[in-house]
Amino acid sequence: MTIAACYVSSEGVVLGADSTSTMLVGDKAQPRHFNYAQKVFEFGERGSTVGAVVWGLGAPGRKSWRTLFAEAAEEAWEKKLEIYTEPAQLTSEKFWEDYSSTFHDAIARAKELHGKGETATPEEKALLKDLKQKLSGGFCLGGRWGKSRESRAVALQFTPLLENAPEPMPLNIGTPKLWGCPNMMYRLILGIDTDLVSAIISSKKWSGTAHELAELITRHVLRPPRDLPLREAIDWVHASIFTTIKAMKFSHLAPVCGGPIEIAVISSDRRFRWVCHKEMGEALDMGHTRKDGSV
Repeated sequence: MTIAACYVSSEGVVLGADSTSTMLVGDKAQPRHFNYAQKVFEFGERGSTVGAVVWGLGAPGRKSWRTLFAEAAEEAWEKKLEIYTEPAQLTSEKFWEDYSSTFHDAIARAKELHGKGETATPEEKALLKDLKQKLSGGFCLGGRWGKSRESRAVALQFTPLLENAPEPMPLNIGTPKLWGCPNMMYRLILGIDTDLVSAIISSKKWSGTAHELAELITRHVLRPPRDLPLREAIDWVHASIFTTIKAMKFSHLAPVCGGPIEIAVISSDRRFRWVCHKEMGEALDMGHTRKDGSV
């Protein structure tokens, strides 16, 4: 799982994520959490004007996310693509080729179970839910492309039920986006968990309509200012990730978000820059011992 974030301002694009990755190990497929994964990437070699952040699936298939973005960026530059959505579409197609091939059998099984609808057994519904959770995710590409100085970002989300490569969905300036495990921030911003909204409606204790409940919640939403200055946008991304990590740490839930926070920014006047970035030796705890020997 992940907490990934993007904020598009008129000054630039901010991308951020935590560093926890979850892997199933052993014969009983027990979950293990590792805290030094990378989920924010420069799109290609140093000096790029585009960055990427990923959530959900740990790898697109046989390749890593790092390799996918490097290959897609190289091909995009070779083809001299000009429109900002074109590199995203190219990346989506390369992703889909690997994803649909690597997980072919699991994807086919998910579609088969989905096709059964309400005729599926409880066990089959549980299996479908598990397959959708394990094989869903997405990535966001943001920055500026070509000669344009305009800040742009697109999100591409996938599930095993898709028939084709996911389409890039443009993100609006001043509208913060969260993916992966956003419910902690939704509780803070909306004042209620989105799953709880569904539970209230399905409980039949709510006598109004779903639209009326949504209107009531909307009246109490915390509304941040639109189009934050770039440094405040960085603060928002960091605060969102930090809040989620701490909420998961002190809750009864599995620590699926954690580790060092990574944030990158691509501004209208500068290329990809790291704001927070862990060193390659971070997992070795290098440099944490004080000169007096204490830690």
